[in-house]
This record gives sequence, C-alpha cells and structure tokens, in this order.
Amino acid sequence: MGKTMTIGKLASAVGISVETIRFYQRQGLVAQPEKPLNGFRLYHFDTIERLRFIINAKSLGFTLNEIRKLDNLSSGCNLFHDLANSKLESIKNEISNLHKTEQKIKALIGSCNSDCKAENCSIAVKMYS
Repeated sequence: MGKTMTIGKLASAVGISVETIRFYQRQGLVAQPEKPLNGFRLYHFDTIERLRFIINAKSLGFTLNEIRKLDNLSSGCNLFHDLANSKLESIKNEISNLHKTEQKIKALIGSCNSDCKAENCSIAVKMYS
C-alpha cells in the first residue's frame, strides 16, 4: 500500500490545519480515502505534494477554481500559461490601483494641518465630499 499517514500527521507535514484539508476535500481538490471499518482514514504520502501544489498556487494568488483548471494540464502548458498571464495582468492592475490610492492618501496627508480642529480637518472634509 505504500507509506500512509493520518490526516493530523498530513496537516502537520504541510503546515495547515486538518479543517483546511477537509475543506479542500469538499472542494474536490484532494481525494478523501475510504475509512476502514475500524480505524482512521490513511492518506498516501503523495497527498503532501498535492497539498503543497495547492498552497503554492494560492500563495501566487490563484483561486480554487483556477487551481482546479490547473489540474487539467493534459493540453500541455498552454492552460497554465494563459492562467498565469491573466493572473499577472490582474496583479499589475491591482498594483496600479494601489499606487493611485497611495498618491491620493499622500495628497490628503500633505494638505493636513496637524494642529487643526476636528470640524475643519482637511482630511475629513475631503473624504466626506
């Protein structure tokens, strides 16, 4: 049968909670082994690599739906390439929006008179208008 472990040991091996593994099972991302009549479900060591793949993909910003799509790499790398490019464009847009927000906040701070009273605070006035 190969090397196996309980869900608790699997969770410890990859640094996530048991509930996270169960969530991935409900989402269809990780297979749930059958439970023996008298005992605990045993997960094959290959499941560690599967969970690491999911964790790494999530750390790169991929959603669970995108991770499901990445599972189907039978068409070669084209799908991954398209998803990765789409994710990169999304991240670039997010960075651009954050830079714009940063500039707006800096402008608000720059217009601030630190000894003003709350009722005539330039930051509050600009935020409410």
